[in-house]
Parts: sequence; structure tokens; C-alpha cells
Amino acid sequence: MNLCRCEKGHFYDKEKYATCPHCSGGSAADNSLTSAFAVDPTSAVTQPNMQNFPPRREGETEKYDDSDSFPVSDRYADEPTEPIYSASHADTPTMTFAQTIPVDEDDDHTVGIYDDFFASPVSPVPEVFGFGQQNLNKVSKVNKVSTPCVGWLIAISGAHIGTDFRLKVGKNFVGRGLQMDVALTEDKSVSRDKHAIVVYEPKAHLYLVQPGESSSLVYKNDEVVLTPVKLEPYDVITVGDVNLLFIPLCGKRFNWGDLFNQMKNK
Repeated sequence: MNLCRCEKGHFYDKEKYATCPHCSGGSAADNSLTSAFAVDPTSAVTQPNMQNFPPRREGETEKYDDSDSFPVSDRYADEPTEPIYSASHADTPTMTFAQTIPVDEDDDHTVGIYDDFFASPVSPVPEVFGFGQQNLNKVSKVNKVSTPCVGWLIAISGAHIGTDFRLKVGKNFVGRGLQMDVALTEDKSVSRDKHAIVVYEPKAHLYLVQPGESSSLVYKNDEVVLTPVKLEPYDVITVGDVNLLFIPLCGKRFNWGDLFNQMKNK
């Protein structure tokens, strides 16, 4: 066998063919012919596998890496990555953070002893104290307060002299801060937070004064108060340089409990 290569790179047996059978149209070819190669078969260069790689766009370049066996196109180099939840997934329902956390519907509101009458938008009005029922029904049906007034503290000295402060059911905190029930904001001799506490207990209609949570002292009729002390009408409570005259409202002659019981029985 005398293997020869023609000018076009075809290999053939020169002992069988005088000229290249491939170049002559294949009329003299048989099954024993050697396939043609575009390159030298002894070369170590291998052709990259481009079977599954997308066709390259006009003007694109191919990038090679020493570790790669195929070229990498730069077609997608400048194209941003599409997020999982993008416009194409607009119809996909997503769960928000608020939906994953159970919501406590309790508003954490402590029910007061008179909330049935003062927390509701409409309260019945009985025929008491000589007023006609028809006239009382004309009273505003929207309550302006959350708890009824049970007495007053009236400043008789200091920067607030002549000013009255209403007392509510339960504890009334006395101090200089705006959040206090009795806010003596103009007198710096008074502690800002809870200098004193005045209490109204509605079951026994009992009034008390006791020290607050500050280090300042409280006096009743010029006597220091170290524990809860019962208050009587016209007692004077002293906090800092301020004297507060105590005027009660509730007692045997009038109290909110008796009034509301009359309302319920109507």
C-alpha cells in the first residue's frame, strides 16, 4: 500500500489509483478509501465541541480559557440576571411578612369599672335629680371623657395658684410631666414623674394620698406621708412648694355607682 495525499488534502492508495479518486468525482472510489482530513491527523489540536453552543451573533468574539475545551461567547456578558420574582412572575402569589405572623386582635385595653357607660358612644340618661326625661335625652350622646370626675385638687399656692385639676377613678399621678394626671408643669420644685399619688376607690368611696415613685416627700396638712393616708374634705396636700386643696365629689349623698344602677333599672 502506497498512501498518498493530493493537493486538496485527500488521502488515497497510489498503487490502486493513478490520480485522486475524490477529486475525479468518486467514480473510482470504494469502501476501502481513507476519509479526508482538513488538518494533519498527527496534529495534537482537537476541535471544540460546538454541538450545543448557541450560534454567535454578528460582531461577537469568543473567549478562551486554558482550562476550557470549548469557546465561551460574550453574548450574555452585559445582560442582567433576572430575579426569581420579576415582572414575568407578577401573577405568582407571594406571602408577605405580615401574613406569616399571627395578629393579636386584643388591643390590650384594660376594662375600667365604668367603661360600660363612658367607653361606649351612647349612654342612657335616667330621670334623676328632678330633671325631666325628655330634656335629659337631648344631652349629647357622645361621651367626651373616658372616666367620670370624682373630685378636684385646687392649687392654692405656687405657679398654678387658682387652677383646678380633676380627679378620676383609681390612681391619679401628681408631677411636673405633661403625662401626669395632675400636671404641675410650671413649678420646678415638683418632681417630673409621680411625685405623689391620689387614689379614689369607688366601692368604699375612699380617698387616699400616698408617696409616689420619686425621692421627693409628700405632706398632708404639713405632716409627712410615708404610707397611704385617708383624705378628708379640704385637706391640703403639699408637693414641693405647691399646696393642693382636696375637694371630693363622691360619697353617701352622691356617687357614680348609685347613679349607674338607677340607669340600669330604668
